[in-house]
Amino acid sequence: MLTSDIMSLIPQRPPILMVNRFECGDEEACNTELDIRGDNMFLSNGHLTAEGILEHIAQTAAAYIGYRRKLAGEEVNLGFIGDIKKCVISKTMPTVGQTVKTSMRVVSQVGGITMIAAESKVDNETILSCRMKLAN
Repeated sequence: MLTSDIMSLIPQRPPILMVNRFECGDEEACNTELDIRGDNMFLSNGHLTAEGILEHIAQTAAAYIGYRRKLAGEEVNLGFIGDIKKCVISKTMPTVGQTVKTSMRVVSQVGGITMIAAESKVDNETILSCRMKLAN
């Protein structure tokens, strides 16, 4: 499933919306894209900040969880970042006009806690990878 109707999957709204496209191919993984625009609130000197990439990854996980909830006939709800581990950040952050492509997979799910592993790339070069724990 490929969608650009992200707001049906996550509670975030502009100006903090950090996912433009979502694709879910199986039960444990998804891919998203973020087109970096000049009005993005996570820009610094024309570059997207690492915090912006982390928010994009959190929203990627939220979109995955929202998608799974919708399939189950449940409502999309708020979630929270509980922990970030094994975070590796590139020296070069992307600029306005570039597209961040993120792949995410579920490492584990217990109750309302989901642990994911994610990798964000620009032009096939990894700019940030991490594990993130989310409470939903």
